[in-house]
Amino acid sequence: MLNAATIESIKFDQQGGYTFPEKMLLFNMQQKVGRIYNKNTLNDDIKRLYSLGFFDDVVSEVKDIHGDKVDIIVRVKVKPRVNKIIFKGNKKFPAKELKPNVVLDVGMPLNDNKLRVSANRLRAFYRNKGYNDALIAPVLKSAGKGKINITFTIKENLRLKINNITFSGVTVFSNWTLKNAIANRHSYLSRFLEIGLLERNEMEKDKARLRKLFWSKGYLDFKVKDIKVTHEKDNPEYVDLDFDIYEGKPYKIGKITILGNKVFKTSEVMPLMRIRKGMTYDDDRVEASTQMIKNAYESLGYSNIACREVRLADFKTHIVDMQIVITEGRKFTINRVVISGNNITKDKVIRRELVIQPGDPLDKNRIKASKERLMGMGYFKKVEAVTVNSNDFNKKNVAFEVEEKPAYQFKVGGGVSSYYSLVGMGEIVSNNFDITNPENFFRGGGQRMRLQGMVGIERNSLNFDFVEPWLFDIPLRLAINGYWNTIVYPNWNETRLGIRGTLTKKVFDDFTSATVGYKFENVNVSNIERSKSAELRSNQGRQYVGQVSMLINRDTRDSMFNPTSGYNVNATGALAAQGIGSSTNFYRVELKGSHYWSLLDKALIFQAGAKIGTISRFNRNKKAPLFERYFLGGGETIRGFPYRSIAPTDINNDPVGGQTMLLLTATMTHPIYKFVRGAIFVDAGGVWKNSFSMNMGSMNLGAGYGLRIKVPYLQAPIQLDLAYPIASNVDGLSQKIRFHFNMGFTW
Repeated sequence: MLNAATIESIKFDQQGGYTFPEKMLLFNMQQKVGRIYNKNTLNDDIKRLYSLGFFDDVVSEVKDIHGDKVDIIVRVKVKPRVNKIIFKGNKKFPAKELKPNVVLDVGMPLNDNKLRVSANRLRAFYRNKGYNDALIAPVLKSAGKGKINITFTIKENLRLKINNITFSGVTVFSNWTLKNAIANRHSYLSRFLEIGLLERNEMEKDKARLRKLFWSKGYLDFKVKDIKVTHEKDNPEYVDLDFDIYEGKPYKIGKITILGNKVFKTSEVMPLMRIRKGMTYDDDRVEASTQMIKNAYESLGYSNIACREVRLADFKTHIVDMQIVITEGRKFTINRVVISGNNITKDKVIRRELVIQPGDPLDKNRIKASKERLMGMGYFKKVEAVTVNSNDFNKKNVAFEVEEKPAYQFKVGGGVSSYYSLVGMGEIVSNNFDITNPENFFRGGGQRMRLQGMVGIERNSLNFDFVEPWLFDIPLRLAINGYWNTIVYPNWNETRLGIRGTLTKKVFDDFTSATVGYKFENVNVSNIERSKSAELRSNQGRQYVGQVSMLINRDTRDSMFNPTSGYNVNATGALAAQGIGSSTNFYRVELKGSHYWSLLDKALIFQAGAKIGTISRFNRNKKAPLFERYFLGGGETIRGFPYRSIAPTDINNDPVGGQTMLLLTATMTHPIYKFVRGAIFVDAGGVWKNSFSMNMGSMNLGAGYGLRIKVPYLQAPIQLDLAYPIASNVDGLSQKIRFHFNMGFTW
């Protein structure tokens, strides 16, 4: 019988003028010479060969040669070869721009899969350029002798810009709220950038976005009946959108029932609910409730927990009863924690950052937190965390696979700003340094080392930083910084040569830390002109600063570099005394804080901050050293005022700094285009001559608008601000708009 026969040979009969290597064809077949013939397997092989897209037809023939052996002949009809690829109708973009999107090969047989991919990539190309209504169709035409020409016919159509959006039948939300809830929206920049354009493929998603918004107010009968797209009569490039909406009436919560809970009592689950009987239905609160329940189960190891809501709505009474259906699953604990991919980094450096250990409940939240902590170390390009079965039915292994970054990075760059002019920079950085391991090129210990040099017109510096985050293998952070800095100020030059050491420990929780430190530095104030006042010239010369300090910091921001929520507050106290190496005795006290809020799914980010500080000699009748005093004004403090212009002055009206300072700032940023955000800001503050002394009537106020640009591939943001001094107490200051800028880049 054929089904028991052995395959003696597999031969291919290729028709169409092009011959594929038989190895390639055999690779796509499960039937092999020497194996038992199977009709079903051969049928699957024929389908697989056909699915390659190169063939018009694929058939097979099986010949019985000795009763227990068969020959298989596969006949394939190869598609015509691609002779030319032509673009027709493309007016906005030349063929050389379109060609990279085509994956077909001239001289190779036509491939249906590649033809489909090429057409889709061309459509995506046009969509990315804002031509969302472009139509692209491939046309095939014989070129004779088994060849074919492929013409992509393109109808570009207009790049439709959105002029106005209206919402018919809406009483609950303002037009502004609704417009900012959807992806299709108007922009004044649509003439220049690919924003504010009509995106038809987003319309269904916009319906879902609006539904979620209305469900958050209890309008469960909400629906978008129609979206009308109307071309402007005078300008066909612009369209108006009208969303025809049925709101219905809001629903109130009726009876809430918990089902399927065995581990927790209903009396324990109900407090986790963020919604109560009698409240207006809120979809966001329901989602938060189910997530809280899942978190409670996952913390005990129920990693397969499922929690869903069932709504039982009464259209007549507008009361909705709710059932929270829980599927608990099985409880798991952790058997082993496996780490792989760390060719450089020591195993203990990774394990000490994990918040899960063998024997702990299998908590997805703690696995996620561990993954985030590993990524936050800065050693790895990628961290993957998966759970895998173990030999024990109720235990699982957790595997962390890391992909390491190079241990050393060399960066060069530069920058220019309105307050320190032009500067060039070069540095060597290692985020995974190991000072105790020269055999491994000082790599893998989780320490941080940086050697940086900066050369500029008004600022030069050389810095060496070393950080050991786990001193003595406990979570105690040691930081040592050696530095030489020289700065050219308007009335003097200042040079600092010093060393600083700090110890930081988390206290209370993961968000709060305490830092104690000591620094010793040699400070030289020079180049004060003879024409300057005696008060200013008396500060010229070299002094030593030996200072101990303590900082309490609490930081709940969601990101250190691009925060959108949370706050950061700290209090600092510092003491410099002759007994610890200082030329003069003085102390400093400062409080600083900032808070971040986000609105409309992080489209708008609001930040409010404040800083207050004072410095004083032990003898309050004497002034603190010039180089320790406060100055405000410029792009980093109060915009609209020249750099360091806000400060008490001497008899020549030269700023000489103050001993008390207050700074208040508020900023709202909004999206403009991909990596560009706009910023509306207000800054206020003042500097006063004496310690612990402020006059709120002499505050200065500046406001303005700016851009925050993060150019792809450049590792430094660009900040451009235009600001106006609304209220000024700086003598002789002209009331005009000032431009503050800070532009930098590194490779």
